Amino acid sequence: MPSAEIRLLGSPRFEIAGQDQPLPEKAYVLVAILAWAGGRHVPRSQIRTILWADSDRDKANASLRQLVARIHRVEQTAGIALLSIDGEAVGLTPDCRVDYADFLSVLDAPAGSVAQGCAALADLWRGPLLEGISFGEAALDEWLDARREQMRQLFLEAGRRLLEVEPAPEHADAQWRLAGHILDIDQTEEAAYRSMMRICIARGERGFALRLFGRCKRILAAELGVQPDRRTLALAAELRDREASRAGNAAKRPAPMDARPGREVPVVMVLSPVAAGPGETFARLAASLAEDITVGLTRFRRFTVVTAPAPGVMTLAENCREAGLSVFDIDYTVSLSLMPAGQGYRLAVRLSDAGNAEVLWGTNPEFTSPTVGDTLDRLIQLMVGTLVEVIDTRQAQLAMTSDHATAYALCAQGQRLLRRADLQSIRRAMKLFKQAMAQVPDYPLALTGMARAVSEESLVRGISEPDLLQQAVDLARRARELDPSDGRAMRGIGRACLYLRRYDESLAAFEAAFALNPGDADILSDYADALAHCGEPKRGLPLSRRAMELNPVQPDDYIWTLGSIHFQLGEYQAALDAVRPMEGNPATGRLLSACAARIGDRDLARRYSRLVRETYPRFEVESVRALVPNRNRADTDHLIDGLRLAGLT
Repeated sequence: MPSAEIRLLGSPRFEIAGQDQPLPEKAYVLVAILAWAGGRHVPRSQIRTILWADSDRDKANASLRQLVARIHRVEQTAGIALLSIDGEAVGLTPDCRVDYADFLSVLDAPAGSVAQGCAALADLWRGPLLEGISFGEAALDEWLDARREQMRQLFLEAGRRLLEVEPAPEHADAQWRLAGHILDIDQTEEAAYRSMMRICIARGERGFALRLFGRCKRILAAELGVQPDRRTLALAAELRDREASRAGNAAKRPAPMDARPGREVPVVMVLSPVAAGPGETFARLAASLAEDITVGLTRFRRFTVVTAPAPGVMTLAENCREAGLSVFDIDYTVSLSLMPAGQGYRLAVRLSDAGNAEVLWGTNPEFTSPTVGDTLDRLIQLMVGTLVEVIDTRQAQLAMTSDHATAYALCAQGQRLLRRADLQSIRRAMKLFKQAMAQVPDYPLALTGMARAVSEESLVRGISEPDLLQQAVDLARRARELDPSDGRAMRGIGRACLYLRRYDESLAAFEAAFALNPGDADILSDYADALAHCGEPKRGLPLSRRAMELNPVQPDDYIWTLGSIHFQLGEYQAALDAVRPMEGNPATGRLLSACAARIGDRDLARRYSRLVRETYPRFEVESVRALVPNRNRADTDHLIDGLRLAGLT
């Protein structure tokens, strides 16, 4: 006789010899009633009371007879026996295996090994009882809901008992897998977090144990409005004591941003690279590329960057490692795969949302052995810049769509507003930075953003007094004190000092910013601009071009800087070609008119001059001396002569 299996946990299924077979939905409920009886026959009157409580006795009897007849027809067609009829009682035959009955048996069975118990529970759990089934009949649906909740509680209780056993090599993997299933059911279940934390500690992954505690704490606060219980808090305190003793004075340092209550910065995990090619060369190169990307991301100071846990801790995610990483409180994952391609290699890089496994960005460039040097280095920097831009964009979108955006998301949106360089956007950005600092006082990212906004307001409004620019310097210096490794704080100092005409101080700040993060396109572009204004356009030009290469979404000020450098070098056609994509921005009219006049295109020069007069009716060419912070008077005279040649006075 062929084997029959009925699955009631999760979406219901009826299989004969591994092939799906049709079965009425109420037949699945009947099987659930019989499975709950644990091998005993159930009176028809009890079945009627559950399945047709809203019908009268005669109609319920007829409905039950009809349902049993339909099941008998399935039995005859398949050559199997599902039901056992004993007078006025109904039961299941031994030939029909039901996962719900197996689940109940596991709960009642005497305790075996921890590994066996964890594996049995994890294997049987596929979801709630008869998931997705409802009948619109109050009594029956209430019975189903009650059984589902009862099953859920039984599963959690059995799981808690197994997870409270101290981890050992022979059962830690099984405990980890069961804990993952439990968190799928109830993400507030502390026993699962504690078990995972203990496993991480046993495997030397104390940092990930603390990450698990952080997730537990935030989930409990958000879902239940409570703190973890004393056992969880004690385990976390023990962990922190160990970390402090290992790090010496590290315990006295300010907590990293992601460890503060209501973590404000995203966490990005760079997963262990996959080397799909033969030999050690592929493995070493893949590991090197992963390390380069990790270091590149950390230099941006935008978020917390962590690497994947040890292989033993990854067993939860055997089937989908990225989706399983959500238990580590990770926001984004970066995965890398190196494989053979043509005469060289193909590097696949993917950025995913760790919460839902959505792929946000990916690329798979190819390269050959001769290009592994400088070309590959530039490729890594470009990929890192793109990863940062995609994450910043995602976080900025969160700020626009959430009433409770994190400080990081508010800053990301503020930074994007600053790229528009108009007074309204600058003021809106300031408001966002202030909101971020209200959430997290002395937040370096908000301080550097505010410094930039204050500096830009001074320039857009044409304020000659140095007060706002000095305020920008003070804000950026405060950010630098809080985070000396953040190149953006030095960039803020350099930018404000340039317009304060403190040239040496400006260049020193930019040199420090560049040393901290040579792959940050914003730093490169502003450094190029400062070099040009300080009379060194030839040094600034390659930096400006590099910034254009690294930033996949080039702000207007990048284009403006490149065009200005070309003009300063006497490369007027190149300057015009660089800036023309921005000609819709009224602020570019002066530079465009000077470029057109210098190449002898008088009609074009007059058109741009009219745009200048329409935008700035009171414009006088001599006012440029106050606006443009050139160190050398000759560079300013060069621009003024071009404006006069274009017909401006």
